[in-house]
Amino acid sequence: MSANNQAEIQALLAKCVGQKVKIPDLFALCPWDVEITPWDGKLEKEIELWRSRWIIDPISLKRNRIVDPGLFARAGAPRASFDGQLIVALWAAWTFYWDDAHDFGEFDDKPEEVVAHCAQTIELFRQSLYNEKPFAIDPAKISPDYLTVQSVHEWAAVVGEKCLSPSLKDWLFKVFADTCIGISRVQHEFENKVILDLDTYQTIRRDSSGSLTTLAFILYADNVAFPDWFFENELVLKAADLTDIIIWVVNDITSARHELQCKHIDNYIPLLVYHKGLTPQEAVDEAGRVAHQAYLDFEALEPQLIQLGKSRGCALEMGKFIDSCKFECSGIINWHYEVKRYVPWKPGMDRDSLYVVLGEDLPTE
Repeated sequence: MSANNQAEIQALLAKCVGQKVKIPDLFALCPWDVEITPWDGKLEKEIELWRSRWIIDPISLKRNRIVDPGLFARAGAPRASFDGQLIVALWAAWTFYWDDAHDFGEFDDKPEEVVAHCAQTIELFRQSLYNEKPFAIDPAKISPDYLTVQSVHEWAAVVGEKCLSPSLKDWLFKVFADTCIGISRVQHEFENKVILDLDTYQTIRRDSSGSLTTLAFILYADNVAFPDWFFENELVLKAADLTDIIIWVVNDITSARHELQCKHIDNYIPLLVYHKGLTPQEAVDEAGRVAHQAYLDFEALEPQLIQLGKSRGCALEMGKFIDSCKFECSGIINWHYEVKRYVPWKPGMDRDSLYVVLGEDLPTE
């Protein structure tokens, strides 16, 4: 790290922290319908049992409860069975547990541990998906030191055993590994005080957001056998990428407040301020335009997807895929409003009159 870099980071933080910005109405950016299944006490109990087995630190446990993985699953996969929603919920609970270990300093100044943590996670997930007897795996043998890694096994093994579609399983493994590597890469750049250029950041963020992995788990929950070619098709991958853009940009808009509080500049908002000379409000507005354009591009792509499904004899599977892309976006946007992690919204409030102060706590009232 050069002194120059450190000075530029401090100057960028000074431009952003303390600035009051208006959060755009996220449903205006991506106006797909929200569909949420009712609250389910059994689902919440299963999530809490998983937490009780793996999350020991009380502060980490509190953070994990705040993100409400049950709502995440009920809104992101509203037409899935209970078992399918449970997998989506446990993925959400786990990924915040795993990611928060990076965000809240457990791996600060430990670059070798970051690499080992990532590699062990990917290896345990791989074995859980592909081992002929996934429940016979001892996760502690693969990762003796990290509960964040071991905790992936019990629900990933269910996916490995029950996934109907080999093509989906292969795609799931790819995007899961990409997510872990992306998050670890962000940690590496943060440690080295690197101010990423916008193209590099967007490439990393597409992976680190976990949006594609979430989509893959939602598709698993839909219990559909996709054809072998499906996740190699250019139109399908384009639709998935547009879904990813909507979600990571929306997340960066809503999480900039908190990430700047942690002195993190690996977020689209401060990077737009730095590279384009925008004010924080202008950066938020620009990010909103990017998310909305991805929505418009998906809408324009949808007829081609439908035609592809008809021509290749998989209209049902394509319909499920399109619906799942939309439900992921609308469900996660709704979830951003409902959980007490991102924005100070309450039922009845005007979503177009919502403000946060970057780098400061959310108001308690």
